[in-house]
Amino acid sequence: MAHALVSYLAFVMASMMNDVSCAEPVAQSLAAWVAAVRVALLLQNTFASRLDDMRLEDLVLDILDLDGSEAAQMEALSGSDAPCKRSPERYYDSLQQAIRQLRLFKLFARTDGGEHHRSVCPAAYNERTGEHHPEEMARWRADFRAMAPEQQMMAATIIWLYRSGPDSIWLRRVPCTWKASEALCYMHDAGCLTLWLQLIARYPGW
Repeated sequence: MAHALVSYLAFVMASMMNDVSCAEPVAQSLAAWVAAVRVALLLQNTFASRLDDMRLEDLVLDILDLDGSEAAQMEALSGSDAPCKRSPERYYDSLQQAIRQLRLFKLFARTDGGEHHRSVCPAAYNERTGEHHPEEMARWRADFRAMAPEQQMMAATIIWLYRSGPDSIWLRRVPCTWKASEALCYMHDAGCLTLWLQLIARYPGW
């Protein structure tokens, strides 16, 4: 795995020297950043510059529709040896692990219908009627604000994936405007970047 990451990193650095980095897809910028971190060769002025210019929200929304090869690349960079599979079953396993590992139980609830990941939705919301409960929503936001940054980053990512776009329902008046590069560094240091990558790689749509 380390040899493959070093080879990929060398390829990306060569591409940058040929001035093609500005045109590369965001997914490739993210992959280059993760590859560099994995082999402890992060050159912030080179790899973080693209991600410094966008928020974590923008990064997530930009890579909602990874193609098969990009998803497989993210899966490999997460350290998984399993073949990449963007299926409801596989994504649901990662979602459940994220909620357990980051202790996000207060923020997400079971729905009355739906299978796999569609049986989960953000709390303070009646999915059947589309109604939001003001008192519960105030409590949801208070719980979110009280969490550690890596919990907030993971929860916000799940919200953006759930919405398949930006959100102004749950994530109003709460911290969620992190720079992408800073958020990735924080999740890496907190030990949950691997899980975040798997959520991205395995996302089949909601």
